[in-house]
Amino acid sequence: MSLQEVPGHGWRILLLDMGASAGDGLPARLLLLERQGLTFEQVEGPQLQEALAGGPFDLLILGGQSLDALQSALPGLDPCVLSQRLPVLLMLDTPPHAVAGGAQGPYGVACVHPDFSADEFFAAVAQAQLGYGFLGNPDGVVVLNADRRLVVANPAARQMLGPAVGGPGDSGPDLFQDSRGQGEWLAPDGRTLEWQASVCGVTSGCAVITLRDVSERRAAARALAFRAEHDTLTGLVNQVRMRQELHSALARADRDGGRVAVLYLDLDGFKQINDTYGHAVGDALLAAVAQRLVAVCRAGELVARVGGDELVMIAESFPPGFEGRIAERVLGALASPIEAAGRTVRVGVSIGVAVYPDHASDPDGLLRGSDEAMYEAKRSGRDTYRLASSHADVVTQRRQELAAGLEQGLLRREFQVLYQPVLDIKQGRFVGAEALLRWHRPHTGVLHPGQFLDVAETSGLITSIGDWVLDHVCQQLAQWRWVLGEDFFLCANVSAVQLRRADFVGRFRRILHSHGLTSAAVRLEVSESVMAQEMGRALGDLTASTDMHLAVDDVSQGMLSLRNISGLPIRSLKLDRSLVAQVPDDSLSAQLVDALIAIGRTFGLSVVAEGVETAEQLNFLRERGCDYCQGFLLSAPVAAADLPSLVNTPQLLRGLLPAY
Repeated sequence: MSLQEVPGHGWRILLLDMGASAGDGLPARLLLLERQGLTFEQVEGPQLQEALAGGPFDLLILGGQSLDALQSALPGLDPCVLSQRLPVLLMLDTPPHAVAGGAQGPYGVACVHPDFSADEFFAAVAQAQLGYGFLGNPDGVVVLNADRRLVVANPAARQMLGPAVGGPGDSGPDLFQDSRGQGEWLAPDGRTLEWQASVCGVTSGCAVITLRDVSERRAAARALAFRAEHDTLTGLVNQVRMRQELHSALARADRDGGRVAVLYLDLDGFKQINDTYGHAVGDALLAAVAQRLVAVCRAGELVARVGGDELVMIAESFPPGFEGRIAERVLGALASPIEAAGRTVRVGVSIGVAVYPDHASDPDGLLRGSDEAMYEAKRSGRDTYRLASSHADVVTQRRQELAAGLEQGLLRREFQVLYQPVLDIKQGRFVGAEALLRWHRPHTGVLHPGQFLDVAETSGLITSIGDWVLDHVCQQLAQWRWVLGEDFFLCANVSAVQLRRADFVGRFRRILHSHGLTSAAVRLEVSESVMAQEMGRALGDLTASTDMHLAVDDVSQGMLSLRNISGLPIRSLKLDRSLVAQVPDDSLSAQLVDALIAIGRTFGLSVVAEGVETAEQLNFLRERGCDYCQGFLLSAPVAAADLPSLVNTPQLLRGLLPAY
């Protein structure tokens, strides 16, 4: 056998020779092997531990007249203990009568004698290597005989199974009875073990069972499933799950002739509490409010968080006229002061109530009606409730007025785009910015997209507003590139209605080219919920446009499967601020951020974290390998005139990143 045929060619081998007198056969063979590529380092007995610490080595050879002589020369020498760190080859003149290591035998240890041939020598090396692999395998390995009784189990299997594994000859747990197949087994300590069994000999009937602890993976999957339907901060169901439950409640009401009430809740004075005491108190207050509401819920009632301080309660199976009592019960739950993060605060709530079938016949109508009634409650003095109009006229009129205001707003240039800079965490510099739309509505104040976007979409005005935003952003970026560089990019949000337009890609390209920009200059952000649903022609067009940079915004709900991520034209993932706000203190949120960053790395996607407000959050993201971030820690959204000086002021980053 030539050395080139030997697995492990080029190994680094540590040789401890305690004076073997094997007729010079083995030393001569070792010398021959050394000439052919194996590297040996020879040490004296007292130097063994020091040499092992200075590794790494691929094989340890212990040479001596006998195992007893070796153990006498080196008290406490246990080849089996050493074999847990690397394979061990015993070169002995006389065969060992016993090797320490217990009933399982000397796994990872093999013996050779002076009369061994080269083939036998290499077979012994392979035996030691296989034994070491058996010992060090992080997966559990169990070998059973034909009677399904234990023959041997490696340390990982014994650690996973605990006392259930037993000793040689024991029957072990129920999974030992399956000679082939796969499944999961719940260990006595609550861990979930994934197992796979196969027959290792047709005639012998022996079987090998491999085990893997998937507890953390299953816990992460459950956490992602929970997050897909629940709000992280309060634990309440989110808007997605709320709509599902509302549809189901209406179906039951149709079947049974029942009634369904939708209560739209908005906390009074929450913004002032947030501004006065900080976000920590605000978050604690929201969590405490959620607990109180859940505590007063009765059978057939559900509370969801649908916005910052906006909650929705669904109630069913109540007598006619009883909806007012439900609202009064909610008001009573929040009447007393609340302890929040060391502060005692009072908070009221304005409630709008819409009832099926009195006020609307579908979920959207109920939500719109209760929302309008909630604003009426605020106009009536707050900390009270109002019922929706018995007719849809009031809601319809308000939406028509808002749509007319949007159309006039475009003509009167009431819209403004603010920019929040995006930091490249690895480079420690600002490399882009997100464009954020604001509507300065006369007699009302500044409105965010969430306050008018649904009206813009249903009225069809979103196409004109979206085109204006994209043109404005591209024009601004073309001007900035003289001072911010050719690689500086902007991010702009795109709605579902825009994506559905057959000519969206062509219109976007024409806007880009009119300002001398490429597709990579403007990154289009689509919310996770829209991205999960819009699988049609628009995304097909974007897929064909390989240079288009599409980002998934507000990632936190787990709506996108890995298959969708790999099949869609996605270039980056943007972690939602609600998820980032919980790190690094909340272990579940930290695990989810880790998982999302790992998913991005696996699929070659950049990962952006928004809503970064503390240095601890920034350091956490940097250590986890997040690519970009933005948030109030770095800068609030600013006007276009203020962005260049902000981006070109590296002093702002001093103390936040190691490079500074």
